[in-house]
This record gives sequence, structure tokens and C-alpha cells, in this order.
Amino acid sequence: MVWNWRRKATGLVLASVCFAVGGLIYNTYTNNIPAVFAAEKENLLNASSIILSVGDSYSLSLYGAEKVLWRTGRASVATVSNEGIVKGIAVGTTIITATANGQNYRCTVRVEQPKINKKEISAKVGDNVTLKISGTKRKIIFKSSDTKVVKVSAKGKMTFLKPGKAKVSALIGNTQLVCKVTVNIPSITIPSMLGEGTVKAIDLGWETYKGILFSSSAPEVVAVDENGILTAKKSGQAKITVKIKNFRKTQVVTVPGTVSSAILTGQAIGLGKKDTQIAELAHEVYTKSVTDSMDIVEKILAIHDYLILHTEYAYREYLDGTLDQIPYVFCPEGVLVQHKAVCQGYAETLELFLNALGLENRLVFGYGYTENGRISHAWNLVKLDDNWYHIDMTWDDPIVNGIDSGKVYYDYFLVNDAVMKKNHTWEMADYPAAIGGEYEGYGIKKEVEKYQKAGQYIETKDDYAKKTAEQVMCGKRTVTLMFPGHVQPDINAMLKLVAEHNPGKKLHASYEYFFYGDYTISTSYITIE
Repeated sequence: MVWNWRRKATGLVLASVCFAVGGLIYNTYTNNIPAVFAAEKENLLNASSIILSVGDSYSLSLYGAEKVLWRTGRASVATVSNEGIVKGIAVGTTIITATANGQNYRCTVRVEQPKINKKEISAKVGDNVTLKISGTKRKIIFKSSDTKVVKVSAKGKMTFLKPGKAKVSALIGNTQLVCKVTVNIPSITIPSMLGEGTVKAIDLGWETYKGILFSSSAPEVVAVDENGILTAKKSGQAKITVKIKNFRKTQVVTVPGTVSSAILTGQAIGLGKKDTQIAELAHEVYTKSVTDSMDIVEKILAIHDYLILHTEYAYREYLDGTLDQIPYVFCPEGVLVQHKAVCQGYAETLELFLNALGLENRLVFGYGYTENGRISHAWNLVKLDDNWYHIDMTWDDPIVNGIDSGKVYYDYFLVNDAVMKKNHTWEMADYPAAIGGEYEGYGIKKEVEKYQKAGQYIETKDDYAKKTAEQVMCGKRTVTLMFPGHVQPDINAMLKLVAEHNPGKKLHASYEYFFYGDYTISTSYITIE
């Protein structure tokens, strides 16, 4: 049987004993090695080598020794106190020797002086800076005091995440090196208001940022691209966000509505009190008169009709010269709020609706000729399918015998220059030429269709008597008919036919008629007693 004791630190064989069982062979070998082993085991240094930074200390101790003499090989590099406290003095290497019981024990000391390349830094969000530690070969542990402000990788790469202050430390043994970090608030300006159709860049204060992202909560209102370019598309509000790492900058951007834009949406954003009232009333008119199934010309016609039926021309004020006392008659307030206006009020109101429908249009200022002579006048031009047309809403709402007719006319709805020149003048060079097109006479054509569907259209005036008599025989006492031409209906012939079917009865009839484009519309009132 063999026992081996070996102390790897010294490489000495401490003892060896061999024998053969049974007493046949017995050999022994002895020396002083066991005594040496016992002494070394009782007197062991707690470290055979250490690394210190300049200024750092380390406590050496010798196990089992009551009295130890400590010495340094180079006091300029490291000193050692009577208690075994080693202190780093300067960069270099030395040996610390501990002597006890006649034996020397050595510890190799290497002194370093780690340095950090940046002790303080002012940075912007999104940037990266790497800390470099020199003067050491030891392991370096990096740590951030606030990882929401700045994070640091194992290799010292700092990424600045949001504005604030933090300390990034590098730990080398017992040495801690610190870099104070200030992450500045980005100078980012997002406009709070943009006009519709405006294109504008977010102001980044002449800086560039890595990984910057832009977003809009409502891109249909305000869009933003990858470069921070804002485009105001329509009235409304959108929250614009600029994101750089953990930093977010947000701003609600308002695209103020115009009265025209609010007509379709009902959103009177950013408008003053008066304009808000106009916008809301115009939206009400639109929803009451227009349907989604209508084409663009039908929509114009419906608006034209509604406004005329709900607006009185300020004729009395015109006659007595008091228009200046009620200035609202010259603007949409007169049409939409007061329901009384003059030509400019009619035209400006229709302009709002034409803008809302996205149609190119112009206000025309010129003169109109009436039985009272030439008067200042205003009306509209609108472009449909590359052709321009006139609309004179005022003259489609005529005054009859000093009072509003209560009817809608289409004599000046989508007409060409030739029609207008009969009783209008304007600086034609200042406006696009209206040669007309497929929509000429559109309103009258629609009116004819309406009368045809109702069975109230006759081909000639000669059919007036027969058609009216038939209606009376069916129990009607008020009969309205439309027929081509500008002629007076033959009421006597009509009464004669009615009398033939009502012998012995007393008849009385009255009628009124007016010219409607190239047509006549007559209404007969018959009494049978």
C-alpha cells in the first residue's frame, strides 16, 4: 500500500513509506521533510500576487504566525505597514516579503493607474459614445446609475436614451472611475397649427438624430414622412410624435377649418365665433339638400335651390337706401343667418359651397341691367369638365311686383357668356371664357323632367284647355302645367271645356303664368258652384 503527500505550491515530496504486508520485506526512508511541511502549513500568505491601483490598499496576512516582519522591495511602487497593509504608490511591480519563524513568504504586487477617457460629457438623445479605460489589464465592469437615461454595454459603449443626468462608472477591482453624463433636451419644435395644404418640416434645431421616428395619429389630417415633413391635408387635429430612443416629443397639430371645409365635415375647427356659426349653418344646409347618390351637378342644383328658397332679396332696403345699415346682406351671414341678402351675399355663399365640393370657381363682379337701369352686380363662375359656366343665383330668385317670387328659376344656372351678355356686363378679359357645354340649361331640363313625371307637361299651349279640363274632372281645382314657348294660355277655351262637363254650374277661373327659360308654367284656379 502506498501513500503520497504532495504540496503543489512547493513541489516538495513530504513523505514516502513503503512496506510489504506479512513482514517479508520492510524498508523505511526518513528525512526532515515532514517538519518543513508542518511549518509551511502553519504560515501561509493569504495572497501570492495582487494587483492594486495607485492609492488602493490591500491587507496581507500570514496564517498561523504570531510575529511577522513585512518588507517591500520597492517602496516607490508599493508600501507595506507593520500590519501587512499594502498601498499602491506608483505604477510598477514589486515584491512584498513576509518573514516568520525563519521562513520568507512572498507576494508579487503590480500597481496600475487606470484612467477614463471622459470624466464628464454633454450628449444628445440617440447618440453613442464609448468610454475607454487605459492603464489596466484587469476586468472592467461598466454600470449606469439610470438606465432610462443612458445605458452602457460591457465594452463601455454608452447610448443616450432620454434627457436627464446619470453617472456611468467603470469598476476595476476596488477602483471606480466615473463619467458624469448630461443628456440634453432635444430642441424639437412641432407647429401647433398648419393651414390646409401647408407642407412644413419639423424643426430639429439644426441637429440630426440617429434612429429618429416620426408618426401621426391621423395621417389623413396631417401626414408626416420619415424626414419629419408635415403635410396638412384637411381640417382637423392630429397628434404628431417624434421618438428618439426613450425620448418622445408630442404635439397636437390643428389644421383650422375654413367655412368651406366645415360644410362637408361639420368640424368647425379653429374658426372664430362668427365663422363657426356660418360653418355650422352651411353644414346643415348641405345635409338637408344633398345626398351621397347625387352627382356633382345635382349637388350644385340642390344647393342653388335650397339657398334661393330660404333667402329673401333685400329689395325694400335697396329701394330706401338703407343697405349700409345692415352690412350682413353683403356676406354669407345674410343668406345663412338672417335669410336676407343682396347679390354679393348670394354669390359669396355659393362660393363657400363650390369650394367645399372641390370645384374651381370665381366670383364675378360686374353690372346687371334691369328696368331701373344698370346696377352693380355679383355672381359666380364654376368649372365643370374643363368648361366654365355662369350661375347667377340672385337673378334666379327674382322679385315679382316688389316681393320675392317664392319660386326657383334656372334662367341663369350653368349658362354661357352669350346668355349672360344679354343683360350683364363684366371685364371679360379678367375672367375665363364660359363657352358652355353639356350642362347648359341643366336646371330647366331637370324641371321639365319633373313636370313630365308628374303628368303636368304638355307639348304645346293648344293642349292647355284639354289637359286642364281633364284635371278638373278628376276633382282638382288647382292645375299647374308646363309647355314650350312664351305664350299666354287660352283660359276661355279651358273654361268652355270644363262647362261642357258641368252643365248648369257656375264657373269661375283665374290663373297666373310665368316664363321659365324657354317654357311657360301656368297655374289655373277653378271654382265650380
